Parts: sequence; structure tokens; C-alpha cells
Amino acid sequence: MAKERTRGQKISRRAFIISGAVIGGGFALGLGGVAFSNYKKKQFSGMGFEGAKSLNAFIHITPDNKIKLAIARAEMGQGVHTALAMLTAEELEVDLDQIEVIHPQVESPYANVNLATHYERTSSSTGFHFMEKVAYILPYIATGGSTTIRDGYEHYRIMGASAKEMLMKVAMKKWFVDIDKLKAEKGFIINTETGEKVTYGSLAPFAAEEKPNNRPTLKAKSNFKIIGKPTQRIDLKGKVTGAAEYGIDVRLPNMLFAAVQHCPITGGEITSIMNEAEVMAMRGVKHIVQWPAGAAVIADNTWRAQQAAKALTFEIDSKGQEQLSSAHISKLLKARLDKEIGHIKEDIDDTATAFETSDRVFEAEYEVPFLAHATMEPINCTVLVEEDKAKVWVGHQAPFLVTMATAKEADINSSKVEIDIKYLGGGFGRRAENDFVTEAVRIAKSMKGTPIQMVWSREEDTQFDTYRPAAMARFKAGINNDGTIPAWENHVTLQSVLRSSIGRNFPLMTPPESQDTTAAEGALGLAYNLGARKVGYSFIESPMRLGFWRSVGHSYNGFFTESFIDELANEADTDPYAFRAKLLSSNSRQKKVLDKVAQISNWNSPLPEGKSRGIAFHESFGSIVAQVAEISINPDKEFSVDKVFCVIDCGNYVNPDTIIAQMQSGIVFGLTAAVYGEITIEEGKIQQSNFPNYEMWKLKHMPEVFTHIMENNEAPGGVGEPGTPPIAPALTNAIFAATGERVRSLPLKNHGFKLV
Repeated sequence: MAKERTRGQKISRRAFIISGAVIGGGFALGLGGVAFSNYKKKQFSGMGFEGAKSLNAFIHITPDNKIKLAIARAEMGQGVHTALAMLTAEELEVDLDQIEVIHPQVESPYANVNLATHYERTSSSTGFHFMEKVAYILPYIATGGSTTIRDGYEHYRIMGASAKEMLMKVAMKKWFVDIDKLKAEKGFIINTETGEKVTYGSLAPFAAEEKPNNRPTLKAKSNFKIIGKPTQRIDLKGKVTGAAEYGIDVRLPNMLFAAVQHCPITGGEITSIMNEAEVMAMRGVKHIVQWPAGAAVIADNTWRAQQAAKALTFEIDSKGQEQLSSAHISKLLKARLDKEIGHIKEDIDDTATAFETSDRVFEAEYEVPFLAHATMEPINCTVLVEEDKAKVWVGHQAPFLVTMATAKEADINSSKVEIDIKYLGGGFGRRAENDFVTEAVRIAKSMKGTPIQMVWSREEDTQFDTYRPAAMARFKAGINNDGTIPAWENHVTLQSVLRSSIGRNFPLMTPPESQDTTAAEGALGLAYNLGARKVGYSFIESPMRLGFWRSVGHSYNGFFTESFIDELANEADTDPYAFRAKLLSSNSRQKKVLDKVAQISNWNSPLPEGKSRGIAFHESFGSIVAQVAEISINPDKEFSVDKVFCVIDCGNYVNPDTIIAQMQSGIVFGLTAAVYGEITIEEGKIQQSNFPNYEMWKLKHMPEVFTHIMENNEAPGGVGEPGTPPIAPALTNAIFAATGERVRSLPLKNHGFKLV
């Protein structure tokens, strides 16, 4: 029986629209208690894999004692396949090399509940549980928001422990012994009285008939043999040898290749192709497909397709966007910043009175540009469309969106869509979009029965990206002579990421402005003791396509906030570390992280002339990260980043090697953006096109990175994104410490700084 809703509880409009728009006619029945229970029970039902017996939807055991583990999370270098396999192996009592990871189809047991409910956590409990149900019913199969371990830490352990219990029950019956006389070890059940042992594979057919326990006893942390230990990634060998298959590696019999050219004016449309006959006559060209946003050439290899696509000339309807420019967007942001906050998300006590009674007041403004994702593997997708079915081979962060997009564009039932998820050569949020999948299906359906691989050129990838938004922020703080901050105001202006992304992928679900919580994430609920607070955001409108970029709102709010905190430390004539430490509760996790990074970086020790340090601290995705950047810089503004000290508290963790790698990765990502990152627009056209004018961090510039992981028993936090937000302010704070020049806008290259 469904629970009666308590007065005052609310379901967010976003949650209601998502479920209604996607689930449609089955909405009321689908969310009923019994129906929802059945969805969750599917986790403990076998999904069926050839040559294996299923003990639940995740664990399938072959006769030769191999474990096939279903993981519906994209492996894009963040090590999730290894981590989830480690969690399973720990409880199932097998070695990691006995496990083979397989990516299942879009089925409800594999829903990412943590990600689906991510933006409901500040809403009512009803909204949270509502989205939990929606996650299973859609099903919400996606990777993002640094949620994989947070979602799977307990879940995969439960599946492993439950499967082990089922196997032991069969062994009990086989040997007529109590369960305490049995031991599971390395894929065997061992009779400790007789020494007999039997493989999981031989027990699996009978174990599959046992009733699973959905609340098995899990190991104590002190008994872990795999979890928490440095472990080589299971995908390492394939990636080193070239055997691992990315989306761009797919090759099929009789496959053709497609390249795309989009309308060069942002928000514009193509009305006609002016030289279609000429391009069709080019060597290897088979077909041309046109739609409002662009056109594609299908040819017998990628090179010929790309050369032909580049040769296309268009008549364009600019939709009045030829006046769009970076300067214009900057003016819009500043104009909105000068008005009242549109959506106040944190309003604590009376800031007006607190400012009046402060010893002094300090204000500052900051700005960051649009950023591209620049994944190393260009956007690609391979599709075979037939009369009543389709198959898609793609590296993608959201398989459920792939299914929806394919079914819609091919005009077939979603049950007739088969997907094969490949490794991703970088995701960062870009591969959570539908646009390129829709284009690939559109191209493939023009030649049904022929598999077609669409690959965007680097230029198309850069100029038709879904960008991190440009943003501005104005801060105002009261400072007392004792170093306390009795008043704090923060107003952020930008274009809405959620409204752009969801509006593009699911127009009926576009949330109202007030519910785009990405805008203020990283600005709300700060651990610092700040007294009276008023924090919020306001939006502007523009035709720029926005999307989720590694760490999303934290990427700009982390820079804004930690730059301003550093300025307040300077105003208070206090050491930046000591100033922050005083604002944090004495025994908090945050204070411990900050103290640790000061310790490992030898913060209080002097540096030689020409060297300096900067510190920054930020919480995101359930984790706390503090970083110190140590740089060398000369009077000509030539600098190097020599060392980065990083401390992370991510609660209970799985693979420390992965955490270290992700901190390094996040730091490089953030340094690239801080020094070089900038997408600019002139006359409606994106000015950057490839790595020569959208530069990447180079190996020769890589600093030494020292990472320390805090030990505790807190809930797992994310690690894929939290390493990115603190590094930009740590770097600019180090520059200020050395030069006295405060950098309030990025990238650094625009201020005359040069990386050497």
C-alpha cells in the first residue's frame, strides 16, 4: 500500500515532468508500491547471458568458473569497471581476474538511483523517493556526477554477498553440513571438515533456483582483502596493447563512413546545399543527408567523407545570430549582475544589518569563459538501421538516452533498439548528450541495412560542442578586525545549463529557472563560518548550446569562492591557510583536510626567491579536496607549476590507485582551463577549431602531484570530478602571492602569463 503523503511534502516540478513525459500512460500504475517493488526485485532475478547461470541481474557464472559481471556504467578512464568488480569480488570471495565485465542492455536493475536523485536531495523526501522510483522505471542508466561508487558501493557488495549465500546453500545440501562448516574462497566452496571443494560454476545451475537474500551480511571493513587496496585496473592491458575497443574502433562488414558539417552560425540553420552535385561526384561519396543544423556526407572511408563534408557550401538562415559575440554575452552577464538576484537559494539572517555593523566591507567581481570538453576521442557513433530494429555502437554516458533517441529518430519501438557501449576516450559530460546519436541514426536510416559510422572532425567537435557556460560573480563580505566574516553575499550570473541541456534532449521536461541547482552548486552550504548570508543566481538567455562539463557548477563557483576567500585573507592581513582554518569548525572533516594539505606541502616553510604557493579548498560530489599549488614565476610573467599537493576526503573508498589517478586527471583538466581554456564567439561563429587555438596541457608542463587520501568510515564520495575545482584558484592565489597581481578572470593567457 502506497504511503499517504504528509502535508507540506512536495514533489519538484522537474521530478513530476520527467516521470510524466517519459513514462506517459503507464505513470499511475508504474509508480504504485507493488509495481515499484517488482522493479527493485529484478535486481535479484537473472537477466540471462548465454553460457552462464544468473544468480541475480549482475552476477552470472559460467561452467568453467568465470564470473560475468554486468556493469551499466561507462568506463571513460575513471576506473569504475575495476572498482565495481572489486566490490563484488570482495563479497563473492573471488579473485579480480576471475571477473569479466560486460555492459548489459538498458534494464531497470542497472538504474543509477544516486544520479537520478542528485538534484532532489535538497527537496522534500517525497521528491527524492519519487525520483528513485522514476530511475528504475525509465530506467535511468547513466554515468555522471561522480556517482558510480556512491550508487554502487553497497549495491555491488550486496549482490556479491547474496550470490555467495545462494552458492553456499547448495553446498550445504550437497554435503549435508551446516553453513558454518563451509568457506568460500577464490571461486570455490570448501568443506572445512573434509577439505572437499567444489567450483561456483558447478553449483551455479542449482544456486540459480535458490531464493536470494536481499539483505545479506556484509563484511566488516577490517576484514577487507580487496576493497581499499591498490589494484591494477582490469582494462589496463587492453588499453596498453590496443586491444580495447573504443567507439571509433568499431568495424563491421560492408560499413560506410559519414562526416558532418554543421551550420557555422550558432543558432542558425542550413536552408540548402549549393554544390551538392559537385560533392556527390567526389571519389568514394555515396550519399548526402541534410537537416536544419547541418549536413553529412556518406563515403567509403572516413578521410573521403571528411574531405567531402568540408567541401560542402551552404545557404544559411542566420536567425539573426550573426551579431552574437563574446563581448555581447559579457555585457549581458554584467547587466544582469547589476540587478537584484533572480533566485535566492541561501538566505540566512539579516545581511543588511550585518554589513552595517562590520568593521569594513570588501567587494570583488570575477568572470570565466565558455569552455569546450575537448575529449581526445572525437565524437562518433556507429548505427545499423533496419526496417523494424536498430543497433548502435557508441561510447556514451547515458545508454537510456541512446535508446530513446534511436527509437524516436528511427521511428521504432525502444524494445527494438540494441546498444553496444564501448570504452569512451573521454566523456566529461559531453558524451551524455543525444545530439550526435540522433545525427548518426538520421544518417544511417537514409541507407537502411548498411552500418554507418559517423565521426566528427576535431573542428566540428570544438565548434559544435555543448559548452560549460560563461559566468560572472559578485561577492560582498563584511570583515571584522578579529578576522571573522559576519556578512556574505554572492550573486552569480550565467546561462542555464539544465534548461539548455534538458530542453535540447527532452523539451517537455525543461525545468523552470528556479530549479537549476547546477548554477549555485559550490556556492551554497559552504563549510566556512560566514555569519549572515545571501547567495543566489540569475540567468541570461543566449543561443549557446550548454552542457555538463567536468564538475559542472563547481568548476566556476570553486574559482569564484576560493579567489574571494583569498582576497579576504589579504584584506585581513592574515596567512591564507590560517585565515581559512579559523573559519572552519575545529574538529570538522573540512578542517582536517585543510590542515593535512598544509602539512604535506610544508606550507609554513620558506621558499626560494621566484617561487610561491597558493592554497584552495572545495567540497563537491560528497568529497572534500584541498590543494596547494607551488609555482616558479619570473618578472616577465613566465611561470611553471612545479608541484601540486592534494588531499581528498572521499569517505570509504575502493581503489586508492584510481583516486590518485583521478586527482591527477582532475588537476590537469583544471589547469588546462585555468591557463588556456576559452571559447570565444565573433559574428555568431565559434573562433576556436582545433588544438592549435584550443590548447591542452602538455606532458612537459606536468607538475609533480602528491596525493593524500584521508582515512575514515564516512559514506563514499565521488572522485571523478572533485579534483578539478580547487586547482584554478590555488594557481591564481599562488600568482598573487608571488606578484601581487590578483587574477579575477580566466584564462591566464589573457593576462600576459605564459606557461614555460
